[in-house]
Amino acid sequence: MRPKNQSVCATSVVMGQERTSCCQYPPGMNYRRRKRAIHHAEAHAEGASAAQPGVLDHVLVPSAEAELVTTAEQVTSFLDHVRTEGLFAFDTEFIGEETFHPRICLIQLSTTKRIALIDPFDLTKEALAPVWEAVCCDELTTIVHAGGQDIDAAQRATGRQAANVVDTQIAAAFLGMPWPVSLGNAIHGVTDHRLRKSHTLTEWDSRPLTRSQLSYAADDVRYLPLMWSVQRERLSAQGRLEWATEESRESLRTSEEFNPESQVRRAARGLGFRPRVMTILRELVVLRCTLAKLKDVPPRTLIPDSPLLELARNKYSTPAELGEIRGLPRHVAAAHGDEILRTIDAARNLPLDRDRIWSPPEESAEDRTRIDALWSILTMRCISMGLSTGLVLTRSELSRWHLARHESRGDLFPADSWRARAVGDWLRDFLAGKETLRLGWRDGGPIVP
Repeated sequence: MRPKNQSVCATSVVMGQERTSCCQYPPGMNYRRRKRAIHHAEAHAEGASAAQPGVLDHVLVPSAEAELVTTAEQVTSFLDHVRTEGLFAFDTEFIGEETFHPRICLIQLSTTKRIALIDPFDLTKEALAPVWEAVCCDELTTIVHAGGQDIDAAQRATGRQAANVVDTQIAAAFLGMPWPVSLGNAIHGVTDHRLRKSHTLTEWDSRPLTRSQLSYAADDVRYLPLMWSVQRERLSAQGRLEWATEESRESLRTSEEFNPESQVRRAARGLGFRPRVMTILRELVVLRCTLAKLKDVPPRTLIPDSPLLELARNKYSTPAELGEIRGLPRHVAAAHGDEILRTIDAARNLPLDRDRIWSPPEESAEDRTRIDALWSILTMRCISMGLSTGLVLTRSELSRWHLARHESRGDLFPADSWRARAVGDWLRDFLAGKETLRLGWRDGGPIVP
């Protein structure tokens, strides 16, 4: 069973094996598909000449070959095993640059004893439903690494939040590792075992999958139960287990409401524009998302950020003028020019939403000096605690809070959050003169004496 809406098929030979890739090429996607094909060929050429790493010998690491699951009966059987274990690792391989939601090409599950590679192309929606239900089941612990998009697929399929999920990338940031840390580096940091990660960008929708692809996919989940076991023990010893599980749960939570703020800031490229321009840009971002969802293409494929910003900054009156904008696909201008112009006209009459801070705050020289000092202090405080500063906050967030303190003396973090308990309470007392920061240096890093 192949994915729907496929219009272009290509056949290639990899390591003597004929492989077929069936994929839809939306407008503007040929370059990305070609890039993926190039990386795919390079990864297989490398894999053919290099020895595959062995499996780490550990009681929590399954040593047997992964089971390729292609029937509903196999899905049911493996999930019965998962339920007896109560804990499993979860990952997906997907292609995200051609459809509105990433196209899932492979699903990986692992316990400490077995690994399953589930081929969604051979299974119906009904046969896959129990997999998504297991990921969102409160009675099972789901382990992921940088699993936002993977968990999002399960939450969309079930309409429920995955409440009992832990992310080993997040856990690593509470244990002194950089944020974000790759799976390979996280595993090496915990087990001293190195993975070969050569198939990050490959044609996962080609069939049959090669042996090296299956090996790569299996390793994405093989070591997660062991890694979480070690991380959980260390987090518990340091009193941070609750923090890590809280952050995993909240960061992986899917919101049904589209939030355009991050896309507006990205399109604005961090530059400061007049409030009216930012209001227009916001409405165009919302329109782009709506149209992209209807056409099942990524929003920035439909209208890239640069022409979107051009639309917001300049006055256009006819669809023909839109067709001359560099980077704006002509078929989009022709099909949706009137709708784009109506959106811009409507946005010009909207009240300015000054409660939203779309552009970076303006820092005076004095403000910048104080914010830089606070940022350095918080960075040292986090490092000395073994926390990754990037997980706690960004300098931009600190700047917005500091400048807003002229009007409001609110705390940097919500009072009931782990960030408040870890850093926020101390910062409040520090700024009130009740705390000081004393640093020492040991084993190549700062410490709090």
